[in-house]
Amino acid sequence: MSLKPLMTKELTSLPSTATALDAAKYMTDMNVGSVIVVDDDKPSGILTDRDIVTKVLSQDKDPKTTKIRDIMTSPAVTISEDRDIIDVTRLMSERGIRRFPVVDANGKIIGVITLDDVLVFLGQEMQNIATSLKRELCI
Repeated sequence: MSLKPLMTKELTSLPSTATALDAAKYMTDMNVGSVIVVDDDKPSGILTDRDIVTKVLSQDKDPKTTKIRDIMTSPAVTISEDRDIIDVTRLMSERGIRRFPVVDANGKIIGVITLDDVLVFLGQEMQNIATSLKRELCI
């Protein structure tokens, strides 16, 4: 199955020139724990709330002047829009990553797929299988 119907198209992203404080405020406003760092419509990294705590606050750096390009996880591990859900689960397991920017053939970001998206999809598929089995057993 294509990733397009599964991925989130509303991105929470910031440019690499934003500060850690900008990112913290944005994450709070959007109620998220991470942002995709995007430059020229291409993902360059991922920044989490944990990155801000461990790489800025705990090291007594100034969040007003620390650029997210200096604390983000980079390069961003992306997945192509033409891959399928099995590829996503395999990459999540191999890399220990919970979210991937989804990119088009030109490397431009078009969405994000997360572990939550995968779990919702698999849960729905399990429900479909259970319904089929139930119908078969009742006949």
